[in-house]
Amino acid sequence: MKITLLFLFVFTLGYSQNPDTTIVFDLGYAVENNWLHLEVMGYENSTHYTKPLQAKFTNTLKKPLRFSIPNGQIFRAEDSTVQDIVMVKEELIALKVGETKELPLYGMCIELSNSGNNLETKFYLDGKAEEKLLKLTQEIEKRKDFNTLGQYAVWTLTDDEDLTSISGFDESEALHLKTFVANLLGVPVPLHDPNDYTTNYHNDNLIKRAAESKFKFTFSEDSAVSIAMFDENNMVVRELYNNPNVKAGYHELDFKFDVSVYQNKAYYVRMIVDEEIKINMKMEPRG
Repeated sequence: MKITLLFLFVFTLGYSQNPDTTIVFDLGYAVENNWLHLEVMGYENSTHYTKPLQAKFTNTLKKPLRFSIPNGQIFRAEDSTVQDIVMVKEELIALKVGETKELPLYGMCIELSNSGNNLETKFYLDGKAEEKLLKLTQEIEKRKDFNTLGQYAVWTLTDDEDLTSISGFDESEALHLKTFVANLLGVPVPLHDPNDYTTNYHNDNLIKRAAESKFKFTFSEDSAVSIAMFDENNMVVRELYNNPNVKAGYHELDFKFDVSVYQNKAYYVRMIVDEEIKINMKMEPRG
């Protein structure tokens, strides 16, 4: 019996130190076994609902390593005032011996009340999403809803936001996500109110008092472009423009919002081109 136990111990130890390079391991398992050094920080070129984190991976083994960052993986902020993030897209990564790679990660905020100012914040692995949230993040990946609609849908589960908040320029996709979450929660899909400015994005006649501006920009190639407004905690409050196919060339992109609804002293309006922030402008509509 002693020989058998010793054999099993040596076999297990050997396996943990020398993983099969043909297997794709879970990120958490690789970190736990010290096969991988991981550093995660906020990503300055993205919003909190597209690629909010930048991860740095270093293979510490003496052989190649393959691992995945699963959809639904949660990263906990070291600073308790900063939002935690759930991954909404699986990533598969292969590292050579001693190789280091840096990669922005698709994710979304799961703490609406916390700050999105995360550039100086470290993040750590902290478990996986619960069942309903995981089903939603998988649906977001499937439909490539790495946008405000996906974020609003996540907040309905994590922060008890109203289902009507899942609204945006793409009304058909908003209805799909609204219906998907309603089914998860076992509640009816709310009726659309055509007179509610906060949930309508195509009817400027609903604006009572407008703050207006424009971005002038030359695009080197056809691009997906959106303009969104953020509060001083770096949390999105409204999308102001969305065009998934802006043609290459010079454009003037107009946008406006209702200052009788959005009454903060200051907002930050950002133009996002192909998922990266290109313009960041502070507006003080009541100043």
